[in-house]
Amino acid sequence: MSVPNILTSLRIILIPLFVMAYSYNEFTLAAVLFILASLTDLLDGFLARITGQESKLGALLDPLADKLLLLSAFSLLFYRGIVPLWVLITVMSKDVLVVCGWMIRYFLTRSYSAPPSILGKVATFAQVVAITAILLGHLLASVHTVSYRLLVISAVLTALSMLDYLYRGLRELENRTGKS
Repeated sequence: MSVPNILTSLRIILIPLFVMAYSYNEFTLAAVLFILASLTDLLDGFLARITGQESKLGALLDPLADKLLLLSAFSLLFYRGIVPLWVLITVMSKDVLVVCGWMIRYFLTRSYSAPPSILGKVATFAQVVAITAILLGHLLASVHTVSYRLLVISAVLTALSMLDYLYRGLRELENRTGKS
C-alpha cells in the first residue's frame, strides 16, 4: 500500500477516535485528532501527486474519508447544539449531491475520476477551518464569535460549491447525451 493510501486510511481510523474523544468531552484530544486527520488530507493528495502514486483506491477512499470526517464533526456539533440545522443540511446535501453525481458519472463513463472543483476545495478548507475554530472554542472562550462567522462562511461556500457541482454535472450529462 502506498504512503498516500496509508495516510487516507489513518484519517479513516482517526474518525471514530475523534468522535469518541468529543463525545466524552475530551475537547483537547478531539481537537488534536481532528487537526491531525485534516493534515493527513493535505499530505495524502500532495504526496500522491509528487510521487506519482495516484491510484483508483486513493481516488475512492480520499473523498470518502473527507466526507466521513466532516459529516461526523458537523453531526456531533449539531447534536451538541453548536451547529445550526441549516448548516448540517447544507453540508449533507452537498455531499449527497456529489456522491449521487459521482455514481451517475461512473455508470455512464466507467471512470472513477471525478476531479474536484476549486470552489469545492475552498469549501472543504473553510469547513475544516470552521470546525477547528469551534473545537478550539471549547478551549479558548474568545473564539466563539469568530467560529460562528467562519461556520456561516463555510456554509455559504458549501452551498455555492453544491450549485457549481450541480451545474457542471448537468452540463456534462447534457454533453454526453447529445442534447443542447
